[in-house]
Amino acid sequence: MTSEEKIPAIELQQIKKYFPVKKGIIRDRVVGYVKALDGVDLKLSANEVVGLVGESGSGKSTLARIILLLEHPTEGQLVFEGKDVITFNRSDLKRYRQKIQAVFQDPYSSLSPRLKVKEIIAEPSLVTGKLSRKEIDDMASEYLQMAGLHAGIRNVYPHELSGGQRQRVAIGRAISTQATVIILDEPTSALDVSVRLQIVELLMRLQQELGLSYLLIGHDLAMVAYMSTYIAVMYLGKIVELTRTQELIKNPLHPYTRALISASLPSHPNEKKERIALAGEIANPFDIPSGCRFHPRCPEAKEECYHIDPILKPFLENHWVACNF
Repeated sequence: MTSEEKIPAIELQQIKKYFPVKKGIIRDRVVGYVKALDGVDLKLSANEVVGLVGESGSGKSTLARIILLLEHPTEGQLVFEGKDVITFNRSDLKRYRQKIQAVFQDPYSSLSPRLKVKEIIAEPSLVTGKLSRKEIDDMASEYLQMAGLHAGIRNVYPHELSGGQRQRVAIGRAISTQATVIILDEPTSALDVSVRLQIVELLMRLQQELGLSYLLIGHDLAMVAYMSTYIAVMYLGKIVELTRTQELIKNPLHPYTRALISASLPSHPNEKKERIALAGEIANPFDIPSGCRFHPRCPEAKEECYHIDPILKPFLENHWVACNF
């Protein structure tokens, strides 16, 4: 989505995801749709970190699930290496799943409690072929060390590790497939404060060393801003603002973005911020408001906002906004 000429690692074009709502004795009557995603365009370039922020219910996790092929879009294209993923054959899909990996929010539930650490690290490779015991040990040792862990823990189970160690194991597993894109879904939110910065620094180091592309999903705007090159702001299934991180922090154009930034921590203890309080909560995606979907909560809404649904368009160089004003 950026105007700079870069090689796209992955691209989403007008992605929609509607979940049917059914009623009736045998639930055979569709009475409407939950519009989790409603026309999302997003490009993640090679060696780039794009942050994705917004309240719960904005569609961030659904977007991640579509990229990971855990959900299929209702409409739109998911493009990888210039080809629509829907056209992929079995071999293409196998390669796609190797190249697109994820690190999830909760390291306590994302690792199988029945497998030793070395088996968790080697599991993606075991799917593609048989490995000897020595190859599994060697692979586990290599990627554990890359993730900042001692190779000796390869023979323990996840319940014997701390939360930070488990998340490092998850990171080691993600990079073990020679991935080029990693979806980071709130990767530090379940960790102790003292461990969060260590994980962030590890992720940034690996991104530079391995040339990875990250889609970083988060509620913590300060953490997302620290890691990201670009930030996309989502509201109720749509991207409402997208630009370079520093531009977004210094010059937020959408009222929703300004509210998010006002609620985040100041960059300096002496910095004064005027808190922008939004009325109500994010609307139900089953019953999206007419016009601009943000207008019921927008402190700057005008008559046009009740009727005109704004599209995402460039207002400044590399700065896109979906706002009527």
